[in-house]
Amino acid sequence: MGEVKSAADHAPGEDWLQPMRVKLGQLSPLSSSCTIFRVPSKLRTMNVDAYKPQIVSIGPLHHESVNFPSMEHEKLHYMLSLLERTQRASQILDDCGRAILDNDGSIRACYAEQIKYSRDELAEIMLLDGCFLIELFLRYCFPGLRFQNDPIFATSWMLLTIQRDLALLENQIPFFVLESLFNLTVRHSALGASVFPLPQLALQFFKRGLNISEETVSFHRQSGHHLLHLIHNCYLPHSPSMHTREKGALEVIHCATALHKAGIKFKSGTAKNLLDLRFEKGVFRIPQLSIHDSTDSLFRNLMAFEQCFCGSTQYITSYVFLMDRLIDTASDVELLERKKIIQNNLGGGEDVSALFNKICKQIALQDFYFQGLCEKVNAYYNKPWHRYKATLKRDYFRNPWTITSLIAGFALLSLTLLQTIYTVLSYYHQQS
Repeated sequence: MGEVKSAADHAPGEDWLQPMRVKLGQLSPLSSSCTIFRVPSKLRTMNVDAYKPQIVSIGPLHHESVNFPSMEHEKLHYMLSLLERTQRASQILDDCGRAILDNDGSIRACYAEQIKYSRDELAEIMLLDGCFLIELFLRYCFPGLRFQNDPIFATSWMLLTIQRDLALLENQIPFFVLESLFNLTVRHSALGASVFPLPQLALQFFKRGLNISEETVSFHRQSGHHLLHLIHNCYLPHSPSMHTREKGALEVIHCATALHKAGIKFKSGTAKNLLDLRFEKGVFRIPQLSIHDSTDSLFRNLMAFEQCFCGSTQYITSYVFLMDRLIDTASDVELLERKKIIQNNLGGGEDVSALFNKICKQIALQDFYFQGLCEKVNAYYNKPWHRYKATLKRDYFRNPWTITSLIAGFALLSLTLLQTIYTVLSYYHQQS
């Protein structure tokens, strides 16, 4: 490509192109490794607060927020504790700083937008936030490491809010930064080999509030691009049969109460994976979902990640769309609560139904992973005999008194019929 001429060398009227040349010259190369994104505005407008940290900011995207000065001070205390445990705090700090500076380009490539901070400024953010996260996970798993009156562990609400903040799409740092700091600090400390691998250590911190089973944590070896991606991977199907389930366009399915009236039984699934929904012989098995204050934010950020990350499947989006179809009103929530499918820690049934009725707005679903399941449910629902049988059972066999009355009425009718037949036969016998 030839040399670009200056504005003075161009003919009159062409000066307007100079700002364009400046903009083109400032562009950063496009990266195919972006994994940390700003939430698209069309999703953000549905619930602005669901994507913003409330207590702690992690990474560069919310670093300048004025809401977290006390937590920034707490991060320094956590970082100091992590370094001092190595017995070589100054040397380890140098090693950590050098490791992050050497990966400046790789770190920036993980973010979908250009990071405005200098090389040193970004390294400081990564170092402080990364050390804080590792020490937080250690103190959660090893209570003996906590200091008295530690504000993070002093109240349950603060810990739950931090769990929520660390699962936000915009509140992430690359996982390889955490792994590098983990290997330089924890592996050189007295804790050493007694500590879980980093993915399991992080999941121990998240599991209670995020419907992640102990079995999933124990056997999970896959890390992820960041903490939200790690959580996302935990929800993905374990068995090959779930991966190969038929996917397609969204299948319309009736709400839970309508399905129940048609004779479909709901039971809490015993599977450890939240997405392992099954339908066989009129029984719909759904693993239990615990719903609390952070559920809306968690699902929204997981779906936003699936919308933005090219390498992601839409399992979470498919699950939330299916639950939105099953839950239309508070009556649906109450039915699923009775069947131990929903554990409602949010409030009334109206709160849960409102959550699911709003959460899918502006979400694009390309592949619905429960297509085959919904087709089975609809096929059962559309057979009239199943509805007739359910109506008969519901209206006439619900309580023993109704059953007794029905049997007595049937017996009386039978006796009356027999008496009539006997009378008619006697009459004809006399006539003959």
